[in-house]
Amino acid sequence: MIKNNVIKAKNRIALVLVLSILSSPLWAQLSDLHYLPPLKQNSAGFVDQLIYLSTPNTTPFNVNVYKGTSTSILTTLTVSKTSPATYNPGSTDNDVTMLTEANTGTVQSNSGLRFEAPNGEKYYVNWRGKSGSQASSLTSKGRAALGKAFKWVGVPNRGANYSILSNSIGFMATEDNTTIEIFGYDPACFFRLGSNSSGITSDNLSINLNKGQTYVLEAPVISASSANQSGWI
Repeated sequence: MIKNNVIKAKNRIALVLVLSILSSPLWAQLSDLHYLPPLKQNSAGFVDQLIYLSTPNTTPFNVNVYKGTSTSILTTLTVSKTSPATYNPGSTDNDVTMLTEANTGTVQSNSGLRFEAPNGEKYYVNWRGKSGSQASSLTSKGRAALGKAFKWVGVPNRGANYSILSNSIGFMATEDNTTIEIFGYDPACFFRLGSNSSGITSDNLSINLNKGQTYVLEAPVISASSANQSGWI
């Protein structure tokens, strides 16, 4: 019997989890390279979003920002200990940090962000989002977060307002020819494929990505009896 959700990739990937933030020493969050895969929210969710960059370095340095598979610099930020920087990816479902329904459940080449200091300086990257009734924060772990095996964990999603409840996980490949295998969840779970909230029903999934491509898997909570409340844990 499979007792844990397991996610394996042939090559290293960057992964973002909703509902689960693991603590680690601050030094593990400093890196010269950071990835922010997109996620999927339900209903209005987070409206305003900003990405914060900071560093203990006293000498200012540049950080280049890239989107998806593009090798063209989206923008360049300058950061130092006394002068942190921010980047605005756009509000609500911008298809950069938060995907629209249409792009959920399929491979994307123009979503997700990569931050890179060309001269190797180390810095911290933190995404923050807020709406009228809630706020959240996600921190990139940089190179320390790259790996080939992860577990999807979190708190059971048992709220009563099913129309706005959702669980999602985001992937971003750091190498070409990356195969991601997702398995071990409740066979009754279903996942979004575009506008079809239950368009993916396979008991295990295999996704192929090239460097910079992303994939978001969303498990909407449809009712009190839905396996999606906790079957993905």
